[in-house]
Amino acid sequence: MTTLTLPRRPFFELRDLQWRLWPVLLAGALMQAVLWPARELARLVAHQQAAFFNDRVWAFVGLAMVFQTLAGLACIAVMRRLLPHAPTYLAWPARGRSLVGLALAIGLGMGVLMLVADWWPQLLAHRAPDAGYDTRHGGVAGWVVVMACSGLCEEPIFRGLLVGLLTALVPGRLRVGRVDLPVSGVLVALLFGAAHYDSFFVDPLPQAIAQQFYAFAFGLVYVWLMERSRSLLAPIVAHGVGDAVEVGALMALQSAWGLH
Repeated sequence: MTTLTLPRRPFFELRDLQWRLWPVLLAGALMQAVLWPARELARLVAHQQAAFFNDRVWAFVGLAMVFQTLAGLACIAVMRRLLPHAPTYLAWPARGRSLVGLALAIGLGMGVLMLVADWWPQLLAHRAPDAGYDTRHGGVAGWVVVMACSGLCEEPIFRGLLVGLLTALVPGRLRVGRVDLPVSGVLVALLFGAAHYDSFFVDPLPQAIAQQFYAFAFGLVYVWLMERSRSLLAPIVAHGVGDAVEVGALMALQSAWGLH
């Protein structure tokens, strides 16, 4: 009796890659072209309405997110005309494939992970982390709502626009174990981490480094959810829940332990 032994798949596999550097540079420039002007426009509006926004930083952040979302959607519309084969996943998931329940669980875990990674010294000391979230003037509800909407702002930009762009221009797949992702998703996860560069200027170095690592890891999770649901809905949910959980927990600790 002859026994057939199937060849073992390698743990790491890179296939069908068509590498080009210029689309990656284009994606990085496009990321800044969407994010930076929107923030500056929000600052201009906030400066003109200082009496309102000075006491409501959450409203300024929310306004910047609105402008970023509109800019991202406009860029997606242009990309659809120039690169009609680029996937954007701006569609409602098919019935039974939304993965919203899984996204909620993942978002909860992400929120806890970010809380620990960002604030573990304060948590160990039972000292309320001072993240600068003002709870006056509707701040508690304002911050939680704004953070819950962060996925609605960032996922169309990073996963819809940038992953779609690089999927069309830098095709290829990367498999590590059983996880199989587009190379474009890995590249955009790196850009997603780089988008949080300002943490190096305002946070302690260990916290800033931790943010780079988990932003990259979360970017991979978001693209995994997007591909399997064929929609941006699941990554939007996971992203927003994660941010809202961390911020909500920070303000709850601020209330329970007080600031010293």
